[in-house]
Amino acid sequence: MWGKVETRVGVFVLAALCVFAYMGFHIGAFRFDRARYANYTLYFKDISGLSRKADVKISGVKVGWVKDVRLLPDDGMKAEAQVMILKDYALYADAYAMVRQDGLLGPRYIEIVTGDPLLNQLEPGDRLARPSTEPASVDELLIQFKKIADNVYDVTESMKDAIGGDDGKEQLRHLFDNLASSAERLAAVSDVVERTLVRNEDNLDALLSIGTNVQRVTAKLEDDVLPTFQDSIDRIATVFDRDFGSVASRIDVTAQAIEEASVQARDGLRNITAISEKINEGQGLLGKLINEDETYRDLRVAISGFRNYLTKLDRIQIVFDSHFESMQRHAENYRNEDSKGYFDVRIHPNEDYFYMLQLATSEKGFAYREQVDRQYLDDCGVPVNVNQIDGDRFRFLAGDRLTERIDVYKRNSIKIGLQFGKIFGDVAVRFGLFEGSAGVAVDVDIPFNTDKFRWVTSFEAFDMRGWNRRDDRRPHLKWINKMFVMRNIYLAFGADDFASKHNANAFFGAGIRFGDDGVKYFLSSFSGLGCSSFGGN
Repeated sequence: MWGKVETRVGVFVLAALCVFAYMGFHIGAFRFDRARYANYTLYFKDISGLSRKADVKISGVKVGWVKDVRLLPDDGMKAEAQVMILKDYALYADAYAMVRQDGLLGPRYIEIVTGDPLLNQLEPGDRLARPSTEPASVDELLIQFKKIADNVYDVTESMKDAIGGDDGKEQLRHLFDNLASSAERLAAVSDVVERTLVRNEDNLDALLSIGTNVQRVTAKLEDDVLPTFQDSIDRIATVFDRDFGSVASRIDVTAQAIEEASVQARDGLRNITAISEKINEGQGLLGKLINEDETYRDLRVAISGFRNYLTKLDRIQIVFDSHFESMQRHAENYRNEDSKGYFDVRIHPNEDYFYMLQLATSEKGFAYREQVDRQYLDDCGVPVNVNQIDGDRFRFLAGDRLTERIDVYKRNSIKIGLQFGKIFGDVAVRFGLFEGSAGVAVDVDIPFNTDKFRWVTSFEAFDMRGWNRRDDRRPHLKWINKMFVMRNIYLAFGADDFASKHNANAFFGAGIRFGDDGVKYFLSSFSGLGCSSFGGN
């Protein structure tokens, strides 16, 4: 079937040559695309483990191979490596190379750091001017590990000699027991000191108030008594020889003034002493705080509760959102395109749910129903058959009366919404009042793998009986998208009332959204601007 033996041998040899050629091309032994590669020269102090045909990589991607490795005896015994790198990847003046290893036991390869693109580009055949980084030597690492192990062994031997045996164990036990007892005593002393300071805080205030009263008495003596006494002495010195009796009477007056001042000072000290006794006996609020631990504990519990309440208030997050929507078609019962504006305040007690207060305005306005019952009579006072009456308004018969329903639209009116929302990951569900009527909504935060772009899409259903429309009882369905081009600014677009017969509209708009931290920042900026303006004037 295969012919002669020579033919079989020839086919086998040809197949072996094909396999050899394929393996040669696959491992890079034969290359016919060298024109696509540029030659560069690298220098290393140590290049152990790197061989010819090793990979050359940039950022972990293979871009060439090691052409040749040789030793330069005339240049400080350096190792020179010739590498071939694809011309598609440029190297710059501060480029350098590192020898790395693929895993713990993998082959070594050269990693190229291309350098700063603002510098000059290297030409094929140039050498890298920046020194290359050699691999860490395993022998040096083993020597360092041996030194570390010897040091650890010496330390453990020293500790074994110091605390080894039964005596060392007993000393360690006594040491830890002493440390535990010292910590307990220190805690007891700190507790006693704290309670003493707390109990005597008001006593210290009382002592300070005593010092204040003494200071007042001293000031009164200095301002009133001593000047009078000095004046009396001066007058005594001038008139002593002339009228001794008058001098004696004035001395008596001065003595009486001094006695009255001393009586006032004594009464003041008695009042201070009485106050201190009442405090020590536990009378009044200050006495109870100082002497009764229960009152002190109640006060601490009240303060702790107030602090926890303030902490909960601080955790509440508030988000302000305002946007407008410009419709593209004429609205029902309105000759122009409608335009709406919304201002939302979202209060987040925690990350799972929120409350939202909404104010909505409309250029077209919202409908307010008015119903009027009328009876039509002819000139003789006889009721007229309502079927013979023509008119443009919507009418229907109720008994013998003609009932008219009048739709009144108030322009630029405001509707209030109050909603509660629950968050489930990237989805939030809201229900409550939407533009003054009950409804539900679903918000979906479309996940993107970037913080620079955000897209939130929402579906709302409210006004379930079509109260804001004429002759249409379908619910108000709305689809709105918010694309955040910046962190606080977004574009809005979607479809409003798209289930209605005559009021379906596409819209677009824009809005701004920021939290309470942004409000504080804006307020502080405006206050600083105002202060600088007033300061400049």
